[in-house]
Amino acid sequence: MRLLRIGREKNALLVALADIGGVWDVDRVTAALADFADAAVNAAVDHLLFEARQNGKLLCAPHDDLQASSGLVILAMGKHGARELNYSSDIDLIVFYDVASASLSEDVEPSTFYVRLTKGLVKLLQNRTEDGYVARVDLRLRPDPGSSATAVSLPTAYNYYESVGQNWERAAFIKARAIAGNLTLG
Repeated sequence: MRLLRIGREKNALLVALADIGGVWDVDRVTAALADFADAAVNAAVDHLLFEARQNGKLLCAPHDDLQASSGLVILAMGKHGARELNYSSDIDLIVFYDVASASLSEDVEPSTFYVRLTKGLVKLLQNRTEDGYVARVDLRLRPDPGSSATAVSLPTAYNYYESVGQNWERAAFIKARAIAGNLTLG
């Protein structure tokens, strides 16, 4: 957590200097902020998946790409997805999972595993420590946020968006971008 927060401070300082000094235009500034958010999410996901493999919950060989074989898909939405973050933006994420492409141990309940992983991700990024925080995370763009888990299976998401999803919910995917997990699946 500390390294992510120190990285955020250094990135914000570099971006601010390039911004104030007129070295970067606004598009480059917002993209740099989004790039760091992507890197922070990926680093946190790598850490959580490594722990899951160490605990026998994720069955991957040491040389396997943990994210690609995790069954996890994390989408950046809104300003983050469009690479338009500003200095005070939160990051809008949707976490999906596909059990068929996951290498989970037989004794692992997929929905519980992915919900815990999502909560761990939010904790790593959002909890304030003496070093600050990395980013505020908003998970409310997922299907039916009032009654669904923080991580949603892809079949459940497909069913939701095809049957009861509102037009604005589907339109929000115009700015969606797969940033972590199995990017091909995303």
